[in-house]
Amino acid sequence: MAQPLVKNQEILLKAGTNELEIITLFLRWLEPGTDRIIQTAYGINAAKVRELVAMPEEVTEVPDSPACVVGVFLLRGHTIPLVDLCAWFKYVPDKSAAALEKWVVIVTEINGKAFGFISHGVDKVYRVSWQQIQPPPALIAASSSLTGVCLVDGQIIQMVDFESITAAIDPTMAMKARDVANQSASAADHRDKLVVVADDSRVIQHQIKTTLEAAGYKVAVHADGQAAWEYLEALRTTGAVDDTVLAVISDIEMPRMDGHHLCMRIKNEKAYQYIPVLLFSSLISKSLFHKGQEVKADDQITKPELGQLVDRLRACVLAMEKRRADAR
Repeated sequence: MAQPLVKNQEILLKAGTNELEIITLFLRWLEPGTDRIIQTAYGINAAKVRELVAMPEEVTEVPDSPACVVGVFLLRGHTIPLVDLCAWFKYVPDKSAAALEKWVVIVTEINGKAFGFISHGVDKVYRVSWQQIQPPPALIAASSSLTGVCLVDGQIIQMVDFESITAAIDPTMAMKARDVANQSASAADHRDKLVVVADDSRVIQHQIKTTLEAAGYKVAVHADGQAAWEYLEALRTTGAVDDTVLAVISDIEMPRMDGHHLCMRIKNEKAYQYIPVLLFSSLISKSLFHKGQEVKADDQITKPELGQLVDRLRACVLAMEKRRADAR
């Protein structure tokens, strides 16, 4: 059910419930070739939102910045990039006086950095299950800035891929890989097992897979937590889990089943007790780190530090092998 929007709302969802809170925002834009105003609803995971603020009176332009970057503004002594979502989607916004009065800046924290996004109004907070969020249609999935769509109270809400937007406008937000080819010898003793990866971004899937394969690991990629869970369960029914799976690396935000819920289910199943789970996500902030601890994740790595992944994976595998040996 819809809940009233409160600035700086405390997010109280218990980890592992496979739920999230979506803040709905609107963009109002002119239909090309007509004067018709179109309003579309978008969503952002409330866990990414620091606060909502009024449109700043002073914005400083940044030379040679992307067209969607209006500039930067000051918020309590911090310089925040201001991104025009309407410009990002290549819409012409409704700038009537009545429309401008409703404009709100959504200040987010993504991968430890703050960004402001201009919306043309903010409506409600919905508590939904990740099962209600479906991947975007295949026709637009590869080229759009959407991670999923859901139907709430008869309204279609499109989930915006804010990570891809920030990576496109700020090179420091892009995935940071490193050459791991020379490390393959130390990882080769696990060539017979798979690292199961769950991530809904095709780009990140490819980057993780390439990095791990260069380090000597075999990789099985899945588009969300549900698909990864079904894969593990299929192996469990045949008794092949221990012989097949080395570790699981999972994003947190994914349609159908999120990473926290996937991790919790793995940790609650005795057959998977020696499979380490690493959460690799932009949502691993100081304030949200405890959620990963609640579901007993073996490690939590903040995107975009892909370069840390191989070392941290190796450490988790070695720790789990020691635990298995001690249990014998």
